Amino acid sequence: MQPFVEQPQFLLEPKSSFIFENLPVKLECKAIRTRQIFFNCDNKWVPESEHVKSTETNEKGNTVIVTAIQLKADQIEANIYKCFCQAWSATGGTLKSRAATIELAYLDKIFEWEPLKTDSIINKSVELRCRPPSGNPYPKVTWLKDNQPVEINRNGRLILSNENSLLIAQIKKSDAGNYTCVASNIAGSYSSEPAELIVHDDRGWSEWQAFSECKGIPCSIGRQRRLRTCLNPPTITNKPSCDGDQIQERECSVPCQKNLSSQPPDDDFSEWSSWSNCIGVPCQIGTQQRMRSCFRQSVCNDKQIQEQDCFVSCQNKTQSSLSNGIYSNWTHWSACRSIDCTSVRTRHCLEEPCRDYLMETRPCDENMCSSMKNTSTPPVPTSAFNMIMYSSAGFGGLIFLLLAFLFAVICCRRRRRTIRKKGISNSIPTNTTCSNCHIEKNEYPFYYSIQQDTTSTRSCASQNNSISLTNADLGVEKEKLIFLNDSPLKSSNLNLIYEKILQSLPENIDLRYFAVSIINNSGCHLEIPRTGISLTIPEDAVLLDEDHLIFIALLTIENHMPILNNNQTRLSPVILIGPSDITLVKPAVLSFEHTAVLDSSWKFNLIFSDDIINWKSILTYGQENISTPVYLQFNNEQKASILFETMGAYVLIGESIKDHHASKYLHMACFHNQLTLRVRFFDRTLDAFERCLNEELAMKNALCDQPKEFILHDYQDQVCINVDLELSTLSRINIGYKEVSSISFWTNRIDRSCFIFVIPDLQMNSDDRIKNFMDQFAIHVDAYQPAMLESALHTRLFINTLHLQHSSGWNTISLRHRQTSKSSEKMNRLPKVIRQKLCQMLDPPTSLGNDWRMFASNLIGINYLQYFATKASPTEHLLTLWDARQESLVHMINVLNQIGRSDAACIIITHMNITH
Repeated sequence: MQPFVEQPQFLLEPKSSFIFENLPVKLECKAIRTRQIFFNCDNKWVPESEHVKSTETNEKGNTVIVTAIQLKADQIEANIYKCFCQAWSATGGTLKSRAATIELAYLDKIFEWEPLKTDSIINKSVELRCRPPSGNPYPKVTWLKDNQPVEINRNGRLILSNENSLLIAQIKKSDAGNYTCVASNIAGSYSSEPAELIVHDDRGWSEWQAFSECKGIPCSIGRQRRLRTCLNPPTITNKPSCDGDQIQERECSVPCQKNLSSQPPDDDFSEWSSWSNCIGVPCQIGTQQRMRSCFRQSVCNDKQIQEQDCFVSCQNKTQSSLSNGIYSNWTHWSACRSIDCTSVRTRHCLEEPCRDYLMETRPCDENMCSSMKNTSTPPVPTSAFNMIMYSSAGFGGLIFLLLAFLFAVICCRRRRRTIRKKGISNSIPTNTTCSNCHIEKNEYPFYYSIQQDTTSTRSCASQNNSISLTNADLGVEKEKLIFLNDSPLKSSNLNLIYEKILQSLPENIDLRYFAVSIINNSGCHLEIPRTGISLTIPEDAVLLDEDHLIFIALLTIENHMPILNNNQTRLSPVILIGPSDITLVKPAVLSFEHTAVLDSSWKFNLIFSDDIINWKSILTYGQENISTPVYLQFNNEQKASILFETMGAYVLIGESIKDHHASKYLHMACFHNQLTLRVRFFDRTLDAFERCLNEELAMKNALCDQPKEFILHDYQDQVCINVDLELSTLSRINIGYKEVSSISFWTNRIDRSCFIFVIPDLQMNSDDRIKNFMDQFAIHVDAYQPAMLESALHTRLFINTLHLQHSSGWNTISLRHRQTSKSSEKMNRLPKVIRQKLCQMLDPPTSLGNDWRMFASNLIGINYLQYFATKASPTEHLLTLWDARQESLVHMINVLNQIGRSDAACIIITHMNITH
């Protein structure tokens, strides 16, 4: 029989603390059912002489052994010093306490960033930046104004940002003064140099000047502008000190040329016309003209035509070929013809359609005409002129016929070559990586859509403004879309813009993940189908006189993506927005899915490029400042949104915080083909699933089950994949095991890789009958990281080969519909009148703080208010973000009631006819 061993029990264990200079730290342990307690620090037993021991009795009458030690700073050799106590009972039992960490406390004197002198205008906002000196523990920051503490109120005008900067909204005259940043911890306290804040009166704008002269083509619609001046003094930081536009433009009617009979006798000439288009060889120096009329030929001795050099655009040829054909260069002006006192020049049509003139005339100089009339030179016969015209037309027709014949031959050969490629694509590759299982673009149809915004209040002449196209052959030239619009001229312009967009896209872009929409001052909303990617442009965000086109595209080729190091991982699709010639005057919202596990230790960076070659970080999440050009918001359900104002490519990048391990979501999907099982890993986003599914279905592989979630952790180990074939409920055989470096998964190199396992063809005898075991069977797939077994993926797949022979496997149609049902819902926007009234009510600050700031925190969970505080109407941009997230209107009403703004809630209820 074993003797009874009594175990000690701790009532008090040592606590972690900081130590500074010669101020000692006391560590104490209390335990019952023990005979003695000793401390161990830095893996060394503390001498018994340094222990202070005592006993006491608790309320239950038990004897409590108390042991304490004192530590000083000079005893600590390392920055982190750990101690624990161990107790022994009289019967030989022992117990060790949890370890306490003793750290040296310190505080540097030099601030990483001190506040600077700045100024602002009344009712504007300002940021006083401060980054405290390094210290342990991390110093706490407070602010002083004129040596008096500043009262920070999260829902008030004075806010302390995540970076310890002081944000002051709706500045008042009383906010002027000297501001000091104070950093303190147990090691001490240091103050920055005072920074003066100067507050100017808001004198606003001067009166508008008179509109300028209406400029444009005579007898048509032109434009005129007027200016005003900001009366506020320029700020120290050169920020705009007046809200609104300095220049205002409007349409006007350009008067027709003056009637000759109505001109006063002393007015000899009309005004000069505008300069003509620059004519000449593309990318070289050309010429352009302007003309004026002479009202009294007898006194008009000056030239009526002026010419000047100009630069011919390099795109001139392309534009001409899309609209009016291609022409040869103009010939030199001919000699002056006495019959009508004009000279002539001609050009040839090189490629149809040629809609412009092939011949131009101009009046000769008055003196030259007079001298010609006085000479006896016979006039040039009209037959020469006719010969020039007919020879030009004949030569142009001959060239057109030759070009048409060559075009037909090229198209015929390209069609034959494409058909041969399709015949070859029936073979299924068996390599272990899908990068080697490359699918030619012309092996499956591409898909792209033209979307007309359904939320706009503008009426449309035709329902055909929303177009979806499919084409089974990408080897053929891209089709020209015919836009049905209010007028043929608008339709032609949109088609030209669309052609330019297609030409500007990166090489080899997959048009199945591309969407384009008509945009105007009413804004628009468009999305790439089945990818979870959408773009919302608010009203009046673009200054356009007529309809234009905007597009979003998914970049799937590695050359189009930023280069990452081994610590970084791509957390979102790479999204391109264009064209670049569209200028946004209000932020737009780009929404997409991401793969980050948000409660893990991430450092997020938003990367941007305007040419898909040079990438740069424009935002580090949690470190935003007043100069950050975008705003990043994480929503629920693994979605994110960014507010931006610049066209280009965006992607979310992440890496683990130092000495921590971040996590991201992946999907694992299994596909079956004959006697092979293909295991694919990809990001848990709709676009990654759609691309993977398209690749596998194109190779005639069947989806075995819906994708399974796998959490990947940033550890330097392996990802193990094990596949077993189930023989019965109690027995399995292993058909494959693979180990892959986790870096391959973390750096997205695994996206286009697949793991192929061969399923053995087993014949089993049961009840004296031979049946084919492979008609239906079960497979177990395990994926795990040895360092994080609690996140292992275990799944059982039931495969019916007879069913898979006649279908594509799992119901991919319902799976796609279920995963994209929410993103495909029709977007509902707040009416403009409600938005304006909410802005008027929530923008001004209130004494209770229940203005736009509390509205932002409670409705959307905004964590960096300064981005919105710098806008003319913060509420307007909050509502744009809310529109893009497509959240419940009832939830907004409830939030307004919760923050005490029932007046704003009543506005929505009244206009939307909502009943409780």
